[in-house]
Amino acid sequence: MKNTHITILYLVISLFFLAEAILSFNHYSFSGYYTDKIINWIWLAMTLFMVIWFWRKRIIKIYFVLLAFTVLLSMLPMMIPFFALVNYFSTLDDYQQIQLDGTYRIERTRPNVLHRPQIFVYKKEGIIEKSIYKTPYLFVVEKVFQDHFTNDIEGENQSIQKARLVKVTKDSIGIEYEITNKKSVFYHKEKEAPEL
Repeated sequence: MKNTHITILYLVISLFFLAEAILSFNHYSFSGYYTDKIINWIWLAMTLFMVIWFWRKRIIKIYFVLLAFTVLLSMLPMMIPFFALVNYFSTLDDYQQIQLDGTYRIERTRPNVLHRPQIFVYKKEGIIEKSIYKTPYLFVVEKVFQDHFTNDIEGENQSIQKARLVKVTKDSIGIEYEITNKKSVFYHKEKEAPEL
């Protein structure tokens, strides 16, 4: 009976984990920055517990080998999928999260090892939120300073001091950014801005 309860709990957690992964592929996530990370870590801890608790069962040994094999395979193509998994489970390269109001929030982050820092704008829709705009952070920095940094890396390393929601339309969202005591309004317009 105890084993049945543990198995059901693991299946429920796995369903949340799977739902989160499916949402992520469609530019959605559960509402809040840490929600996805907490679900990931609970699933990982519960998976380790299940493997240890039911190790004598053949199906668990097969499951463990499949998970280990998947992680090892992700390291083969220059370790890019592996680092994507690491970023998905951790807060690595997530530089800032700013709540603009009850509906909108932004993240200054690097989605994976091959990307430069980006600004993601999220819109809360009940218990989930959608990534509605993605913009290279350098575009925001250049707008705030009205010229190009001599060193792009230096510009991307400047943190946002403050961000304030200015205007929302059906085609854009205006956010006033303050970086190193300089302010400017940046309008995020394109759903998927070009990569840098």
